[in-house]
Amino acid sequence: MSVPMLLTPLEPQTAEDHMQNCASHVEAAPRYNNANELLDATSSSSSSCKPALREFQVRLLTPLAAEEQLGLTGDAKALGEWQLSRSVPLERVAELTWRTTVRLQSCRQLEYRYFIYVEDAAGYKQIRRWETHFKPRQLPACSDQQCSRQSDVFGVAQVDAAPQVHRGWLNHEAIVQLKFNGEKMFQVHDIETFDPQHVQLKLLALDPTAGLTVEYSKQSYGQSQLQLQPAHGVPYTKGDIVIFHITLPLERMMLQQFRLECYNHAQELLGSASLSSAQLQGSEGLLQLHIKSAQQPEETLARLRLPYVLVLPYEYSPLDFKTTYAHYWPRSWPNLDVGHRGNGKSYIAEAPLERENTVASFLSAHAHHADMIELDVHLTADGIPVIYHDFGLRTAPPGKLIEKPDQLEYVLIKDINYELLKRLRIFSVINGQVQEYPAHNAEPRSEHRIFPRLVEVLQQLPKSLGIDVEIKWPQRRQGGGSEAEQTIDKNFFADRVLQEVIQHGCGRPLIFSSFDADMCTMLRFKQNIFPVMFLTQGETKKWQAFSDLRTRNFVAAVNNAQAFELAGTAPHAEDFLGENGAALLQQARELGQIAVIWGDDCNSRERVQYFTAIGATATCYDRSDLYMPQTKQRAFFNSSLLLAEFEAQCRI
Repeated sequence: MSVPMLLTPLEPQTAEDHMQNCASHVEAAPRYNNANELLDATSSSSSSCKPALREFQVRLLTPLAAEEQLGLTGDAKALGEWQLSRSVPLERVAELTWRTTVRLQSCRQLEYRYFIYVEDAAGYKQIRRWETHFKPRQLPACSDQQCSRQSDVFGVAQVDAAPQVHRGWLNHEAIVQLKFNGEKMFQVHDIETFDPQHVQLKLLALDPTAGLTVEYSKQSYGQSQLQLQPAHGVPYTKGDIVIFHITLPLERMMLQQFRLECYNHAQELLGSASLSSAQLQGSEGLLQLHIKSAQQPEETLARLRLPYVLVLPYEYSPLDFKTTYAHYWPRSWPNLDVGHRGNGKSYIAEAPLERENTVASFLSAHAHHADMIELDVHLTADGIPVIYHDFGLRTAPPGKLIEKPDQLEYVLIKDINYELLKRLRIFSVINGQVQEYPAHNAEPRSEHRIFPRLVEVLQQLPKSLGIDVEIKWPQRRQGGGSEAEQTIDKNFFADRVLQEVIQHGCGRPLIFSSFDADMCTMLRFKQNIFPVMFLTQGETKKWQAFSDLRTRNFVAAVNNAQAFELAGTAPHAEDFLGENGAALLQQARELGQIAVIWGDDCNSRERVQYFTAIGATATCYDRSDLYMPQTKQRAFFNSSLLLAEFEAQCRI
């Protein structure tokens, strides 16, 4: 992968601006008639290493859809050098068998992968599914007389191994999700005519030639995967979580028209609502739809408040098929210890010496054998990813004497540019008392400075210290209101963080997390390199519940992770203190998911041992210096052999 280049000004953008930038950065997709158009393979400079025709034949376990094709890519020029636009198409020779022939150097071992794609009207490929084995397939060297056919099974890299295939990442297409994920979706005028407890929902694209796909997830344990809609829609009852997932070409994204149809359980059409992609104002929002009667079109049966999210391709550099760590968390790894905000919360009584979310705090956790640290990322007004926990901060003008909490001002990080942020006075209120801390510019020790930039943290922390990058995005509360205001475009936010992580964070264990389910979806479909966890507070008594039903309990989080192929979840510890704690974690494991437990209830040596015993993948807690298991002698990733596994993470 080439080093990502900054292609747009570092300022908040609208979704429309972002979409135009994405479209302007893609190259025209070449067309192929057959695989032999790629026979201009690199010729050998040695007479003993001549190009030879290599035949690839692959068998599918299930038939492809009518519009789907099979592709091949690898580390040779004739295989496209892992690039989607230069990949090799295969030809169907039977319903489940595809084949192609490529001229390749015979004297060296090559690597390759298969993938399934569709091609839109502009000639761009959309990756439907691809082989995601940690290591690509190996094509051994051969002589001219010994180059045999390569016969494979799609997704199966080793005999008797389970298939490993996942959905692709966005390239020249976008995703729109329409979300039935709240408690009060419908306002009904006549419950006898339209009962939202007995309705089936179906979303139709009005232009069948638009090259888009409509899928849905009705989230239920073990059955939440995206799939095509039934003929008469998806059964929906109040409290259900149903997400419509639309994949559509980027070039024609704002031209699409849809109809949401509502059927009763007798499969009779009750009514419908019209909507268009032109109604999407920004990366996320709320559509106000009127469901009109099928019998009397002038009559409104119900009003629907329908949230949406728009996911655009990662903007700054193309990604490729070389490798993926998005699903890499071997079962052989032990339970890991994760330092919460480094060595723990600091704006409290009896805080650790190092302030939270600083390089000094991260290094302190590492010195006490933490395997990973968790940090919190915000975006400033000028587009700089910085590390801090809260959405805003308490401050006061220079020189003003502060004696009472009500003398402090509260400002949001998203409203402050980075140079101003470094100058601000910083306060907290502990047990009713005001305490001031050194501002960034007033702290002479660079590693102790508050608001370090994400890029500085990635550059200064050793590769043997894993990182959980939590993306901060405010949530709406069940009782109304939001944690904070956010005016920065969500796609822009995600891309800026991804850009710095891809450019500076590779070669180490790194995972993304967020309390925002849609941010997790974005991070999953924008890139194919890093794992993503859905971070939830679950059935807690400590805070007010969020409005998104996917956040309410552990199983709901697990279902959402399955729907969009996340690596797993980061649930709150409170969910696992009862007798069924181990059984809940087993439910995640049975779906191949990780579960990183966090919260104040983790903050003792006994609790760390408890969560390890019931099967947590990792435990995130404060004060590694106090609660780290006494028998632990070093961090798990403090191993040259383990770190070698991450060397291929990003080809920069």
